[in-house]
Amino acid sequence: MIYSYCKRCKLETPGEVCSGCGRRFTAANQRDVWSISSVPLSDGRIWRGALWALLGAAALLLAVVLALEAMFSGSQRALQVWESALPRLTLAMVPVGLAVVFLFLLLQGREVNVFVLDPKGAHLQTWHSPQKWKSWARLQSADPEKNIQQQDGSVMHLSQERHMLWKDVQDVQYKPRSAVIYLYHTPHCAPLALRLPAEEYELAAAYVGKYCKTPANASRRAAQR
Repeated sequence: MIYSYCKRCKLETPGEVCSGCGRRFTAANQRDVWSISSVPLSDGRIWRGALWALLGAAALLLAVVLALEAMFSGSQRALQVWESALPRLTLAMVPVGLAVVFLFLLLQGREVNVFVLDPKGAHLQTWHSPQKWKSWARLQSADPEKNIQQQDGSVMHLSQERHMLWKDVQDVQYKPRSAVIYLYHTPHCAPLALRLPAEEYELAAAYVGKYCKTPANASRRAAQR
């Protein structure tokens, strides 16, 4: 949803007109704000990433052991290691690792991601309830200074903040079917994912397109084909 700030009334108002003085705002005073509630335990992206990481680690470990055996003890010894129980024990890392991931994700519980688009860039804040174990399960310290009272009187813990300035965006990928916009600081690597409710997608896409020019528009056209 678009929010606008009136310096004269010192009010932030939904829409493009100040509820206090009736003044219509310019684009410089407007920002797009929305939130998404999610449960990391049910996030398929996390599970796919964990699976590929564990498979890669197991394969790399086995390859290193076999290479060292072949180098120092000969190919016959390496073949014996391959036919031993070691490959099965190495692959056992995968289900054990997935069980550990399950435990950590279970402890993380539910989180709320708040996204803000303003004339400077895109911003993300992740919040969760202030139990200490939820921070520890995210491999973070349970800093009590990040427990912040909300407008409704509840207390939430600020888990992380990410910011990406429009001038630093190298590419944009629009995914209207899944209601996600990816902002890339480095092409094809570690994007800031703007996850949206379906009804907010077109508004956010138009806002991003206003500040991200040629590369973004090219990626958008390619994604919509």
